[in-house]
Amino acid sequence: MVVEYTGTIGLLLAGAASALIAFFVGYAHRVQGGILPEDRLDAEIDDGEAEQGFFSPWSWWPISLAASLALVFAGIAVGFWVAFIGAGFLAISIVGWVYEYYRGRFAH
Repeated sequence: MVVEYTGTIGLLLAGAASALIAFFVGYAHRVQGGILPEDRLDAEIDDGEAEQGFFSPWSWWPISLAASLALVFAGIAVGFWVAFIGAGFLAISIVGWVYEYYRGRFAH
């Protein structure tokens, strides 16, 4: 008789992962101080935070960053020399995205 422990170990790991997620969600709910205005059905727009963050909808740098990351991953899969070219474009994209508000029309 052969005993297979794979299913039992898989169920135990799935239960442990579920317990970890439940602990994190409960802890995050307790730390944030209860129900947020975004979660209530009777909340108004003014009940939330005034500043939600700063976003630049006209920025092209995230697209170039995604393309260069795709080139790096394709280079790892196909030919490692392509990954070096993609890493160069990746460095340019990260620097451009970080410093896009230091030059040009939107400079601080």
